[in-house]
Amino acid sequence: MKTKLIFILTFISVVHCHAQFSEAYYNNGRENARRQNYTGAIAEYTKAIELKPDYADAYCARGISNDQLSKYGEAIADYSKSIELMPKNSAAYYNRGHTKLTIKDYVGAIEDFTSVLKIMPDFYDAYLDRGIAKKGLKDYQGAKDDYSKAIAMNPKYQNAYRKRGLVNSYLQNYKEAILDFTKAIELDPNDASAYFNRASAKADFKDYQGAITDYSIVLKFKFDNVEVYINRGTAKYNIHDRKGAAEDFDKAISIDPNNADTYYRIALVKNILHDFKGAFSDYTKAIQIDPNNADFYINRGIALQNLNDHKAAITDYTKGIDIHPGFAPVYYNRGTAKDQLKDYPGAITDYTKAIEIDPGYSDAYFYRGKAKDRIKDFAGAISDYNKVIEIMPRRAEAFLQRGISKINSGDKVSGCADLDRAGDLGFVKAYDIREALCK
Repeated sequence: MKTKLIFILTFISVVHCHAQFSEAYYNNGRENARRQNYTGAIAEYTKAIELKPDYADAYCARGISNDQLSKYGEAIADYSKSIELMPKNSAAYYNRGHTKLTIKDYVGAIEDFTSVLKIMPDFYDAYLDRGIAKKGLKDYQGAKDDYSKAIAMNPKYQNAYRKRGLVNSYLQNYKEAILDFTKAIELDPNDASAYFNRASAKADFKDYQGAITDYSIVLKFKFDNVEVYINRGTAKYNIHDRKGAAEDFDKAISIDPNNADTYYRIALVKNILHDFKGAFSDYTKAIQIDPNNADFYINRGIALQNLNDHKAAITDYTKGIDIHPGFAPVYYNRGTAKDQLKDYPGAITDYTKAIEIDPGYSDAYFYRGKAKDRIKDFAGAISDYNKVIEIMPRRAEAFLQRGISKINSGDKVSGCADLDRAGDLGFVKAYDIREALCK
């Protein structure tokens, strides 16, 4: 009996000693983590867990250090084990949600942040982070609702106003977005990103002068930001300040003269603003820096078409196709260029390729039908217009063209009915054409 008692006492002493050592290793891990020695921290937490396999806090802490080393799989496994041992461990759910956000597992992140909120309903950070995950899924309204809940709990939550402003912009609620960014700026007057986003919302709302003012403020914080100069230049162009726009675009290029993307982005803006010569020049500079980028050739082709240089446009489209085949709009664009040069068989070939890639490409069917009309393949044209009408039942032009093709093929009754239908759908000139062809 005496021997057995000694054994029991010894066992209890060992367990107590293990608990002490486990706690010591855990504290060592925390100290290593504080010093950003995450590898050392993981080693200490692991020792603590080996001595105490149900040490939920050690698993959670090790997960944090794994996160810091971008070992996301190991981090999630640690947080999950901590949750298994302590089902209401809100910290483990919250940290695991953040890790899932990092790896873009937005569905999993939403589940974890929701679990946090069941345990801690007033934890407004969890609403913010769940909103971020919903935004990742493009559930902008859901994200907005979560940001609003965070703001309701903490009316001075600057980050939530800024993020709600962004989703309001995505939802095209530009007035609300501007109010949100303004509130974010009131709470932090040095938040350059809030000024930038408010400027963008103002530009979308067509308040170009307001956008210019905000972009100018951003430049006080970030004086060498290429994107700000490009955006401010675009806003200036929209208020017909061509000189100011040119100065901003030139400034962007002077900051980053060897970056093809800078020329490309400025060229895109010029194309949108119908400065096709300027766009052509900038696309050319982009190509000189990076001659293997299909987008540069394709977009220069668009500028060339707008300048009525269809032959050169075809050359650029062909180069873009050589680099990046399988993009339906490029074949379509090349088809329209060939159409302009009266190469109708070549145009038909390109429209057909666009349709093979994208069987629902209604414009490709429509213009292939017109090309077939020009080579007097009326049956083929009618077939293409049928397809357009199948895809877009209210496209008046398709009824008009099909009606003309039917009349040209000898089916006058049905053709005239199509012309009537085109007129009924709003293409008023169809009535005049019917008057001329259906006597």
